[in-house]
Amino acid sequence: MHIDPLSWWTSEVSEFAPIGHVLRRHMYDRWTRFHSLPESKRYAESDAEHQELQTRHVAVASELFEVGEPIYVYRCRLMERRLKGKLKHMLVGNQLREKMVRLPSGLSVSEEDDGYYFVRALVTSWAPTFFSALTKKIADWEETGVTFVSPSTKNIYCPYDGGMDVFPHTNSPSTLEAKFSSWMSSREDKM
Repeated sequence: MHIDPLSWWTSEVSEFAPIGHVLRRHMYDRWTRFHSLPESKRYAESDAEHQELQTRHVAVASELFEVGEPIYVYRCRLMERRLKGKLKHMLVGNQLREKMVRLPSGLSVSEEDDGYYFVRALVTSWAPTFFSALTKKIADWEETGVTFVSPSTKNIYCPYDGGMDVFPHTNSPSTLEAKFSSWMSSREDKM
């Protein structure tokens, strides 16, 4: 059976682009957020801080995904360029599918954003090693707009430089918030 993660997303989850800040607006009741570093520090500056960042991301993601579980990984971009020759769109050594869709953000349009994202995907299995390498790139602002989704549970994990937006479906956001409360913002809006 041929799996099309892009069609699955639009038919099973949302008509909107799979990216944290977009989903937060459309799935607010399922959303929570955790920070990568103490005191909401955005970027790691030492090996110890990089280790803390990895520890937090793996701990939260491990609440959503089982090792070996099939997952879909989406990458969203405001603009997507065509590659020439034999070049392929890649994500930490994994080739993204050539098929791409343009999905709305549902957010207000600005001069830089026409309200749509170009989305590519890959199908893989949950493996903390792939995740850790990708999380480091995201934390260092070398990669953006990445979302992990379990097609069996619909748990959604959106890492960004500074933390992670999480949309659990197998348990409530408050369950995760209780477990990782010290990694949350003290602000009422959880930002």
